[in-house]
Amino acid sequence: MSRSTPARLVRPLEPIWQEVLDSVLRRRGAPPTTDVAKLTPRLVELSNAYNQGLAGDGARVKVPLEARIAFSFARDVPKGAGALRELVRAGVLKAPLDRTFRVVDIGAGLGAMTWGVVRALAHDAEASFRVEALLVDEDKDALAAAEAIACEATTRLALGASALTVRTRTERIMTGMKLPEADLVVLGQVFSELDVAMDPATRAAKHAALVSDLLDRVVAPDGALVVVEPALRERTRHLHAVRDLLVSKGTTIFAPCLHAQSCPVLETLSDWCHEDLAVDLPSWLAPLARAAGLRWQGLTFSHLVIRRDAQRLRDRIGDKNDATRVHLRVISDVIKTKGKAEIFACTSGGARVRMRRLDRDAVRVGDESVAFAASAAWGGLGRGDLVTVRGEGGDTNGVAQEAVVDERGRVSKQAYIDVWPFRN
Repeated sequence: MSRSTPARLVRPLEPIWQEVLDSVLRRRGAPPTTDVAKLTPRLVELSNAYNQGLAGDGARVKVPLEARIAFSFARDVPKGAGALRELVRAGVLKAPLDRTFRVVDIGAGLGAMTWGVVRALAHDAEASFRVEALLVDEDKDALAAAEAIACEATTRLALGASALTVRTRTERIMTGMKLPEADLVVLGQVFSELDVAMDPATRAAKHAALVSDLLDRVVAPDGALVVVEPALRERTRHLHAVRDLLVSKGTTIFAPCLHAQSCPVLETLSDWCHEDLAVDLPSWLAPLARAAGLRWQGLTFSHLVIRRDAQRLRDRIGDKNDATRVHLRVISDVIKTKGKAEIFACTSGGARVRMRRLDRDAVRVGDESVAFAASAAWGGLGRGDLVTVRGEGGDTNGVAQEAVVDERGRVSKQAYIDVWPFRN
């Protein structure tokens, strides 16, 4: 697989993928993505099942497979790439050139997360590489469709027989599964499907135990584990609870968290932290989404990234002892009101804070446009952005943290705003 040419690591599926999915749909006797009238009712059924979650007997509601192929696959592949973007951009996840990159995709379904991995790796690869993926799921029909998609994609995308090798295994997802060692283990929307009738505390403990087990037995010493979940409040807050249990037992989180404290958003029932990237559905799928009343703009998900070797993204963006810099993760959209632009953020100290930059601080002084540029950067922030607020000259000019952001959350007009290059 050669280096990809698009500038963005996270991007919609290209038009050739419509041919791939339509071919798989036709072979199953289902209408193609172009048949909006026939597919729309199935997408509505998919959406209702997705939001309903539980049937009367406590089991997950069965969703139509053709709707998953036509819609969910294209929606979920960029989520897989998005959850990996900081591992890739930080340079700690690369496809080796001397051996196969090994992926274990738990709860794989159609294999969308695996394809997200492939696309993320290909973006920064300098030469051809090989990926071998084991897709594990309880749904044998979904795995059969995953194999069909992989076969069709390998042919139509001209990837080459050795670029991606897919194996499948129908198995119940549980602690203690016998799995091969992997460079990357990914769980895509698995927790949303597991133990849904269980009480929240017991369920979080069970899922934390599953993650710990996979880290201990399956993830390679220099490998990573990535969990991707929907951006819905309750499902994301469940992931936050799992994260807190892992941290309490000594697990080091690579991303998105910049700290090892308890998750501050869990203190407020209405809060949750998730990603919202400016990546729309592909144009060829938007008509189908609109007809079904589904969102086609933006890409939302929540995620958790853990390195087996305990590396942290926090250590990649600056000196942890540098008091002149405030590192934070944006956890809201920009709130623009008269005279100011505000955000909610989670800091590297583990605090949920409300920060603001005043419009009047965006005043050009002579030939300098530092304040203006900083305000422009601040106003353009998005949910999930990784930001450093710093004083001019860093720690060489004695600017203290209090001078960068005061006790009321006001960002100094002299501060620089660095948005780290991980968003795209």
